[in-house]
Amino acid sequence: MPDSHYTDPPSSPALPPANAADAVPEPFPAPAELIEPAEPVAPVELVAPAPVARSQKSSVSSVIWETLQTLVLAGLLIVFFRTFIFQNFVVEGSSMFPTLMQGDRLIVSRLSYFLGEPARGDIIVFQYPYGPERDFVKRIIGLPGETIAVQNGQVFIDGKPLPSEDYVQNKSSDTIAPVTLGEDEYFVMGDNRSGSSDSRSWGPLQKHFIIGKAWLIYYPFDHFQFLQHPDMEPEP
Repeated sequence: MPDSHYTDPPSSPALPPANAADAVPEPFPAPAELIEPAEPVAPVELVAPAPVARSQKSSVSSVIWETLQTLVLAGLLIVFFRTFIFQNFVVEGSSMFPTLMQGDRLIVSRLSYFLGEPARGDIIVFQYPYGPERDFVKRIIGLPGETIAVQNGQVFIDGKPLPSEDYVQNKSSDTIAPVTLGEDEYFVMGDNRSGSSDSRSWGPLQKHFIIGKAWLIYYPFDHFQFLQHPDMEPEP
């Protein structure tokens, strides 16, 4: 068997010679080349979560509540206007012909007599004293404290004749005894003197029955007009 040569490993690593050149460490291996993907990958888009929708029941309840609020407000405004500002009426009959005719629609100002007193010549709407469920429209002729009389159709106030009433076409020839009005009473007559039920037949009108002052005919359109309220004073 051939001789084998065995060399004992050195007990310690061999030291480089003192005059040997400094050892240069072997460079680290180059990192592996980063290869871009063939097609760029789109970034992931972050979408905010949609707000949670209110339930259908809650939405319906909200609409109903808002509708009720609107209706209540509208109702309060209507009540306010009808109570303190304006009210509309329809003329029935011919007692105020030719100033007012059957079917004329009126706007009546309730505010007028909150701010002032009724005056002679005013066309007013009022509750009929002997049937407050009925409304009448007439013209004020006599004022509180005055004495009113009619002789052959001529009106006298405190013994003095009332000037010619241009708005009267159908005159009457009636005569009534003098009537002295109280502190809150008015004498009213229709412009159609021969066809009107008024203070000549059922007496003076108390102020608390007055609804308001007729202000405007708004329909039919060919009758549209602001009503005139002449300032009438008896002859001196």
